[in-house]
Amino acid sequence: MRPSYLVPAVVLAALTLSACGNEAAPTAAPPSQAAKAHDAVPPPIPPGPGTPAFLDRARAVAQAVRAAGIPKPLEGIFLYSSRTPGLGFDTIEQKAAWGAGHVTIAPGVKLGSGGTTRIDFADGPSVSVNVLDPRPALVDAIGPTYDNCGHIAVPASKCKLTITGGSLKTVDVDTSAGRATVPAWSFTAKGLSRPIVALAVPAAILKPLVEPPPLAGLATLDRDLLSVGRLTRVDTSALTFNLHHGKCDPDLRAHVVEFEDMVIIGGSHSARRGGVCADVGMSTPATVTLTAPLGTRAVINAATGTRLTLYPHLK
Repeated sequence: MRPSYLVPAVVLAALTLSACGNEAAPTAAPPSQAAKAHDAVPPPIPPGPGTPAFLDRARAVAQAVRAAGIPKPLEGIFLYSSRTPGLGFDTIEQKAAWGAGHVTIAPGVKLGSGGTTRIDFADGPSVSVNVLDPRPALVDAIGPTYDNCGHIAVPASKCKLTITGGSLKTVDVDTSAGRATVPAWSFTAKGLSRPIVALAVPAAILKPLVEPPPLAGLATLDRDLLSVGRLTRVDTSALTFNLHHGKCDPDLRAHVVEFEDMVIIGGSHSARRGGVCADVGMSTPATVTLTAPLGTRAVINAATGTRLTLYPHLK
């Protein structure tokens, strides 16, 4: 009889182990230099007056947002931590099995049921919640699946993870309402040296913070403008956020344009010289100061036209 998996695998994706090419390995730096490079923290991106391209973009975004209707702030309590705090695996087969949803519960294992308990917030009152039963908690923890099983590095015969036990506990997580102590299932698995901790709180109570899709109809972002990452701090008259850029993008600047009904943030860089920059994917914080308190105005991403939700930097 074929095992009954908790979540079916729905997407086949190749498991890439390396992409080294034929380039020679760089010479290792002396320990002192390596430590300094590792510890170096890039300086924040300074604010500056909006470039003509950014001002044009801000006006176009403001017009598009008003036409579509300024999005309302998100409601509810949002989870900033993972639904599987501290998740880790000992082998690549275990990781692939989890990602594919090839997780079974061993015959005869009784995991119990949820019941009712509460979430305790460090900065506020407790909230009563229904505790997820073990199986739904596992399904929510695995999430969308991708099947890497059958790849040369992960034989299908070894791509499985068997749950051997579980108990209800509590775990501390970060949320939009502050630090919280929530119920969680702690599962043991065959061959796994550490437990799998999965939150036992429905996603409707602790909501995932999902990025909204870009506003339809906006033109492609100008090549000299920077895309915005997360909004990490909101003060009365200052906003801190991340800007995405390449390592060799010159003259990085953060910008803000204020309107009566919204504030649009973004950034720019000067034109590059000497060809295409290969070092991309960097994210650096920036802070801009407003000329008037933010109040109820929406903070809008100049790249996407979407409203940004505070996602504080957690240490």
